[in-house]
Amino acid sequence: MCGRYYFTRVSEDEKLNAVNKYMEKNYPGEYKTGEIFPGDIVPAVIDQQGKIVAVPAGFGFPGYQDNKLIINARSETAAEKKTFADSLRDRRVILPASGFYEWSHHDREKTKYLFTVDAMQTIYLCGIYKLIDGVYRFVILTRPANESMIEVHDRMPVIVGEKEVRPYLTERDAAAEILATASPMLLRKPA
Repeated sequence: MCGRYYFTRVSEDEKLNAVNKYMEKNYPGEYKTGEIFPGDIVPAVIDQQGKIVAVPAGFGFPGYQDNKLIINARSETAAEKKTFADSLRDRRVILPASGFYEWSHHDREKTKYLFTVDAMQTIYLCGIYKLIDGVYRFVILTRPANESMIEVHDRMPVIVGEKEVRPYLTERDAAAEILATASPMLLRKPA
């Protein structure tokens, strides 16, 4: 599961800086940076009528029990689930991040790790979104963990490279192919 990630306002990665600049110009003060928790409003990249833009979006769909948020969807079954199917088909989102956090479920101490592709590189988490009461809301898609993640957790977010961002957002067939493709190997360090 991917329940927290990191989005920094200042980065050496120009792509992340471009998202920040766009958000600050169009939505000043309407989004959070730093460690992102479920419920936070953050920059989310979507396709709006052929134009790729960043918008403020809330992390999590409203849940069905005890007002808990649904924060993840399994990429391999989302198309079959009523809660996620139409969003996967028509409303895909990318969450730019500097990295994401996961806690080891293999030890008693629950060690927290930060996962990145490269210390200087933006990662692009795949998700789906809905517009609920005038607010964009998203969940992060997950997949079975690869070798770089399995020692810590058996699931990981679906991560794409920069070249896959537009096809994932705009093309159904490309998105389905991307979701079936292996995720990159990750670096980890205790957080």
